[in-house]
Amino acid sequence: MADTLKLAYFVAMKEGASYLGGLLLTDASGIPLDFRYTEPITPTKLQAVLYGKALEPHLKEEVIQKTLLKELKSAPDLFILPPAELAGGWNGEAKCPALAVQKTQDPPLARVGESFRASPREVLLQVAEGAAPLRVIFAQSVDLPAQELALGKLVEAAYQMDPVEPLERVAEALQTLVKPV
Repeated sequence: MADTLKLAYFVAMKEGASYLGGLLLTDASGIPLDFRYTEPITPTKLQAVLYGKALEPHLKEEVIQKTLLKELKSAPDLFILPPAELAGGWNGEAKCPALAVQKTQDPPLARVGESFRASPREVLLQVAEGAAPLRVIFAQSVDLPAQELALGKLVEAAYQMDPVEPLERVAEALQTLVKPV
């Protein structure tokens, strides 16, 4: 199956004075296809002063994310980030829809695949029978038709996996890199 769905999970984090990031590419069942990460990047004091509040977004989006996306061996269908990254006004350059997925405590929607649009960028999506829907938040750059296609891909993936869980794996892998057991 050459055209299998590919999901890219990106996490960038600050650990002490350093920043690092990881990008996990999975198939539709959550099996890793590729994993890329950066070594910790520690900005100098001069860089911190010159960049000010723009330093963290610059490192996460321009340095870490772009580098990791270039290194992937195959293009993802969806680029999934933690919700906090999109809340901060993410401006990355993924060539596919960029979105965040988050578990909710909301009551289930009527059927798998049903969605409820909470705002132009935020959708509740039912991905499993009887479970709480997922909150899906799209980057500003994702138009409505691309959002609808992305929702269908999330439902497709959810038949075989938890679409949120790989983000936890990436974060744990990065923690392992900075604090080996």
